[in-house]
Amino acid sequence: MLVYWLNLLMLGASLFASWWYADRNGMIAEDVDAQTRHTVYRRIARAQILWAIGAALCLVAPLLSIGFILVAQLVYAAAPRSSLLRNVIG
Repeated sequence: MLVYWLNLLMLGASLFASWWYADRNGMIAEDVDAQTRHTVYRRIARAQILWAIGAALCLVAPLLSIGFILVAQLVYAAAPRSSLLRNVIG
């Protein structure tokens, strides 16, 4: 589980670094406003936090950890319109 979480961490770090580089060097479309740019940073960071919580749940029960990470990934993939989930994922 730790190796899987480290894989997610490295993917998130590379995504964050890529977005930061693109943002700093004017590679993002001009019609993307500052709020949207900030939202991308926030979503990447919150995903990393949720996955870290999921990895920590492995100390309680490995299946709980796997289930939590799976649900977190599905929520990010589906991007639901629920206001509660929007507050959690950014």
